[in-house]
Amino acid sequence: MPAVVQAPIMPSGPSPTSHLDLLERPLLGQLATVDQRNRPQVNPVWFLWEGDRLLLSIKPDTVKLRNLRANPAVAMSILEPEDSHRYLELRGTVESFERFTTLAFVNKLAHKYTGADFTAGVDGEERYKVTVAIDSWTSAGN
Repeated sequence: MPAVVQAPIMPSGPSPTSHLDLLERPLLGQLATVDQRNRPQVNPVWFLWEGDRLLLSIKPDTVKLRNLRANPAVAMSILEPEDSHRYLELRGTVESFERFTTLAFVNKLAHKYTGADFTAGVDGEERYKVTVAIDSWTSAGN
């Protein structure tokens, strides 16, 4: 009978300082959620990092939001574009869905990624600020 190999335990606590630049730079995150059939769904997302929390803006009519409401477990990876062997993966749980109808939060995201206000929406459109508490992570590269 083959030996059972135990998967290594993912580190918990704050993400490694060696990879904080990946969270602060305007790099897309690859957000994984779990769909109704218990299959992973991955989407590129803009995000903000505040302390040990991941902040996302999600429209209400998306599969991504439905997945998160049904199963709040998420994982997100961020890849270093100049070195595909350097990455950070975060895992956690959604702790809040905050409904908003102004572009204030979306503009914060847009400033990180484009340096300007968000131009693909208008005040009055419903969105959710989703806050994810990170409980474990893994990384590779220097």
